[in-house]
Amino acid sequence: MRYVVITGVSRGLGEALLNQFETDEDTVVLALGRGFTDAQRINAGKRLILRHCELAEPSTLPHASELSELFEDADEVVLIHNAAVVAPIGPIGDLEPDELANAVAVNLTAPMLLTNSLLAALPATASRAVIMFVSSGAAHRVIDGWSAYSATKRGAEEFFAHLAEQCSDDPRIRVEVVNPGVMDTGMQETIRSARFAGQQRFLDLYENNELPDPAAVAARLIEDHLQA
Repeated sequence: MRYVVITGVSRGLGEALLNQFETDEDTVVLALGRGFTDAQRINAGKRLILRHCELAEPSTLPHASELSELFEDADEVVLIHNAAVVAPIGPIGDLEPDELANAVAVNLTAPMLLTNSLLAALPATASRAVIMFVSSGAAHRVIDGWSAYSATKRGAEEFFAHLAEQCSDDPRIRVEVVNPGVMDTGMQETIRSARFAGQQRFLDLYENNELPDPAAVAARLIEDHLQA
């Protein structure tokens, strides 16, 4: 049995990824987040487990003992760090402290903690484990006003680079850091409503219908990075 853990499934890429896995009868999805869609609530059951947590609150995240019990019969485990926040956008010095702390918690701290717990819970029966971190091109360039998002994505990439090195001699474990590019999501709505140099590019992408559908992006990510 394959177990897939996904964060941030209520919309956008996370919802699209969950939809891709839901059709596989040999897969159990553990969806982590603060909210879920009506369809997800209707379909919840043995193969779709909805686990409420606040990614910004470490105490609400699943610990190794909880995951160990879930993964008892796992042949394969996949962890997809999808959830992220782009706010706050603005000059350093004008950022809201609560929003800044939230960005660090959701984009950096939560992926580190969840990965640590998952590896501690990985059963000996599992022949394969894939940890995928959804990053961004913003991790590698300076974008006006995006200091929080860029810094947290870059920090997380460093964490997963260390994990990849640590697991380089373990054929069971694979680490994937992916940049899916822009797509038509709620994050793009936040970006379009903010004020920063370079905002016009994102407005133009939307006006010209050049933002890909998250479903297409999810299918590509699975095919390119999660297939055996």
